[in-house]
Amino acid sequence: MKKEKGICSKRRIVYGVVTVSEKGQIAIPVDARRDLNIKAGDKLIVLKRKDEAGLTLIKLDKMDELMFLIQEDEEFFNKLKKGGKIG
Repeated sequence: MKKEKGICSKRRIVYGVVTVSEKGQIAIPVDARRDLNIKAGDKLIVLKRKDEAGLTLIKLDKMDELMFLIQEDEEFFNKLKKGGKIG
């Protein structure tokens, strides 16, 4: 793989800067869409960060997978019953 100046070849986390339109819309950069396999029509969940620094977008199908894993995780629910911290 050819190294490009200013781009981490191991794990890309910054895809550029976007501008919010008058309608509140943004365009997801093409590299991010390609790397994350985001296609037209995909549903994304929009979450506010706890520190209110911004938003997180999660593909709905990935969230469905996470919810299924949690649903099947007895240890997760045992911790909830005991009032323990999760994670």
